[in-house]
Amino acid sequence: MIRSAVITITFSAIFLIVGLVLWVWSAEDIIDTSPVGALNDINSYLTVLIEALTMLGMFIFLSVTVINLKLFLSGIRAGWMEVISIFIIVVAMAWFMFGAAVGGVTAILSLGFVVYLYLLQE
Repeated sequence: MIRSAVITITFSAIFLIVGLVLWVWSAEDIIDTSPVGALNDINSYLTVLIEALTMLGMFIFLSVTVINLKLFLSGIRAGWMEVISIFIIVVAMAWFMFGAAVGGVTAILSLGFVVYLYLLQE
């Protein structure tokens, strides 16, 4: 259980760092010389997709981390409150960091993972 938590925490941190790097590279004063600017020159939708997938990866690994840690620490399965709280936090981060388009795409993709978790219970 600890090994799983360490792995998911590591992947959550990696996706968070990649998201923060993309956010910094999207700043108006350096976007012309950054890789995000080069991606925007190729296709502006590619940048939105990469940012949304980064935030989706963070949501998946962060929610799995919370579920595993709650089970390990208390012996009780995590409820929907924890999953929905992580969903709200990640979507709000995506919205504030990258804008409404990335926040909306992240919300839709993350809801797909929440539905997968719900169907996994059956």
